[in-house]
Amino acid sequence: MNRLFLMISLLVMVGCKGELAKTEISLPTAQCGMCAMTIESTLKKVDGVKKSLVDMDALKVTVAYDAEVTNITNIESAISNAGYQANETSANAEVYKNLPGCCKLPADR
Repeated sequence: MNRLFLMISLLVMVGCKGELAKTEISLPTAQCGMCAMTIESTLKKVDGVKKSLVDMDALKVTVAYDAEVTNITNIESAISNAGYQANETSANAEVYKNLPGCCKLPADR
């Protein structure tokens, strides 16, 4: 239900404001609900990001953003700097090593 609501919200936002773009970013190192909260909280701080929702089942985040203010590279960088891989952008290793155990890959716990 949350996914459906987000998708409808994103479509309405994009339809009302032509400058908004939508993307999905792969989150292969996200492990738990805390990861999802951290990533969403991080994206709220990125200028131009309007909405984001992490789907832990699919290990991705859907992001609606103002393409005149930010871009996918900036969004991926913010996720990386929070300690998570974003698409092919590696997680910031220093931040990753300080994540709680539940947020690390099983081999790294």
